[in-house]
Order: sequence, then structure tokens, then C-alpha cells
Amino acid sequence: MISRYALYTTADLSKRFDIPDGLPKGIKPSYNISPTVSAPVVTATDGKRAVSLMKWGLVAKGAKDTNSVFRYKTYNISSENILSRHSWERAVRESRCLVPANGFYELNGSGKKLAYYVQPGDQELVAFAGVHSSWQDPEGVTHGTFSVITIDATSEMPEFSTVTDTSSLYDMLRPCPRGFLALHEVGAAIHSPKPDTPNLIDSI
Repeated sequence: MISRYALYTTADLSKRFDIPDGLPKGIKPSYNISPTVSAPVVTATDGKRAVSLMKWGLVAKGAKDTNSVFRYKTYNISSENILSRHSWERAVRESRCLVPANGFYELNGSGKKLAYYVQPGDQELVAFAGVHSSWQDPEGVTHGTFSVITIDATSEMPEFSTVTDTSSLYDMLRPCPRGFLALHEVGAAIHSPKPDTPNLIDSI
């Protein structure tokens, strides 16, 4: 499960994901993206890619607030369940997206708070596989929302992994290739959604 990730090379988004019309206003580097926070998401319509700011965590239609994102952990969707539930299956077939990231954090919330930062071994910008939807808040404002698809761990990462290939529906629901990811321990400050500084990814 991923509950924090980093995206700090935002200037590279257009080139990396072939975005013809550039980026919308409001996109800023962040070392601590947490659920319900708005973040860049790549979608495609009629083969044309675009970047939009969406809230992390799918919100049910009619919900008064984003509390359900934390209650039901809709910021992640398990690939083991996504094709067995009609609503999720429809989303993964019709509303897929890419969630750009430089890396993500694995947090251990029980006992001693441990945290690890996980990133591609080559340190390049990548993307999580995701699905997106929309939600209208009580004031009538419509928000794009998204969720990250997670999958069983690889032998290299015994407790966590994330999908990065969305070239096809079934091919994308596989662990990363061995040797693709690198990780190191970081400070416990990332357990809070408040700090957002480059030293969050520093090795300790």
C-alpha cells in the first residue's frame, strides 16, 4: 500500500509523458504527496495526452467530504480485487491514468516508526498505474479524483510493490522487473503529511 509519494521534477512532465499542450497552472514539486492532496495525473482522450490536477483518493458520488478516502483507503486499489468488482473493473477498462512520481514511501506504522523511500534505480521519472473518476462536493464544485493500483510484492521487495506499466490491461498488473527499484531508510518525519522539504528523501 502506498500512502505517500514524491514528485519533484515537475518541469520534466511534458517531455517525459509527451503532453502536447503543456501543463496546467498550479503544479508544484512535492516531496510529500498524501491522500486527498491534489497531484498531477496523465489521462488520454482520443489518443491525446493531457495532465490534470486531481485529488488522490476516489470519493463516492454524494459524499459530503473526503473522509471516506481514509476510511476505505480508496487511494489504493489492489490488483487482486480490481477485476472481480464490477465498479472497479469498469474503471480500469475505461478510466485508466498514469500517476507521475519520482518515488514513493513505505511506512511502518506499528511499533517503531520506520520509513523507506523507494525509487527507480536509474532515478528517472516514472508513473504508477491508476484509475480516475470525478466527485462533486457540497458546494457544487467538481473534482477529479484518482487511485493508485497496487500489486503483490516482488521477491526483491517482500512487502510492497507498484505497477508502472499500463501498456495493456493485464500486462500492467504485474510486479516491477527485478532490479528496477532501489530503496533506503529515511527519517520518521514522512509519517506526517505536513512537512514537504527535499530532506525527506535523504538516507539515514
